[in-house]
Amino acid sequence: MRAFSARPRGLRLAILGDYLPQSDAYHRAVVDAASDEVVFLGSVYAPAEVAALRFHSVGYLHGHTVGGTNPSLVEALAAGNPVIAHDNVYNRWVAGDAALYFRDADDADERITSFLGDPDGRAALAASARRRHAEEFTWEHVAGQYEDLLASQLPPGDRRLPRENA
Repeated sequence: MRAFSARPRGLRLAILGDYLPQSDAYHRAVVDAASDEVVFLGSVYAPAEVAALRFHSVGYLHGHTVGGTNPSLVEALAAGNPVIAHDNVYNRWVAGDAALYFRDADDADERITSFLGDPDGRAALAASARRRHAEEFTWEHVAGQYEDLLASQLPPGDRRLPRENA
């Protein structure tokens, strides 16, 4: 929040989640750091609304610092969002070369500024996002990896998994 709000950006940052009313110290700090270009939309659960936000956004800012395969990051890649993400092993594995990475608020400010000033760079990140999603996160690919893992546990010579209605 501090990074985006460090200077006028000429566009709005949409924040999803329950930040208002400010129920705890963390939420208060986030809201207090926000410039007038930040819009707190609250929780948005309607898939069509979330999809519209993703497909019509300039990019996706992913500040998660812990986790694993974060669904919102995977969904941003599927939508072809160019990504600016916190630099950690989880985000790097998920986004690969489809993101610009930052370590702290000053670094994020620099990435946001360069990102917004580089339409060709954003287009390249968007293409990388779609490619990364297609390579690693389709249902067919993920299910195929599970199938291979399960098949590897069958006795030698019996590597075919039984299929329902086969």
